[in-house]
Amino acid sequence: MVASRFAAPDIARERLAPPALVAGLALGIVLTLVLLFNPASFLQRIQHSHAPAVDLYFVKAAARHTHSNAVMLLLARREIDAGHDLAALRVLAPLMPHAASRAYRQRLRWLTYRDLLAMNYRYPKGSAQRARNEHALRLLIGPLRHGAGRQALRALAQEAVAIHDEGTAIAIYRGLARHDRVHRAALYALAASAADDLGHPREAARLDFAAQRYAATRSAEARYFLAALQVLQSHNDVVLAVAEGGHHLAHLARDPAILRRMIALSRAANLPHVAARYARRLLGMT
Repeated sequence: MVASRFAAPDIARERLAPPALVAGLALGIVLTLVLLFNPASFLQRIQHSHAPAVDLYFVKAAARHTHSNAVMLLLARREIDAGHDLAALRVLAPLMPHAASRAYRQRLRWLTYRDLLAMNYRYPKGSAQRARNEHALRLLIGPLRHGAGRQALRALAQEAVAIHDEGTAIAIYRGLARHDRVHRAALYALAASAADDLGHPREAARLDFAAQRYAATRSAEARYFLAALQVLQSHNDVVLAVAEGGHHLAHLARDPAILRRMIALSRAANLPHVAARYARRLLGMT
């Protein structure tokens, strides 16, 4: 009788939950309360975390408990840091059921883009983190082009060049040039520069010649013309430079500096008869 009376507390203790489980439940309750009543404080704490896997886990937990844009942006960034680029881009709509409208999703994409852009230059050049961040930015730029204004498109094109996505930059600049008569020449010139960076000299030259065609002044026309010749010559396509130069010369044929450049190019391309023709034209002007 006495033994059973003293054994009762031991049996009661065995029926209690293990301490680890109790601690886990308590932590879960505290986390839920923090998320529900003060998500900003929670964000501030996990942003300074140095354990990426644990960090990503808690950010996902935050995303399940709050619809704060800040949490979504942080989750996208943490997915990228973990190497989950596509997950970062898909994270917005699935975790935010009320973000069904296209306009709202687009706004969230812009917020994500700006957040990732701000983080990009904090990573060292050549680092894996920066490479993943730039890859995510490249994936975002495509959807962001639709419905964006001119200034936003210019900013996207500039950033596309900065993250080595020259193909997208060329497409944006060409699209802008088709609808902007005032800045058409400058936009074609920017597209030409991106094409040259991409290693497509012939496309770059075509775009520079397009810029020449829409130039507002004679000096700008000459500048774009010479840029087209230079990009072809720098890639050892001198014969094509002479041919294209002659085709696009137009009224620059009365510019002595342009004629001298054509003479030099013709000689470099081993085309003495073409050089002689430009020389006779130059002599006729003096």
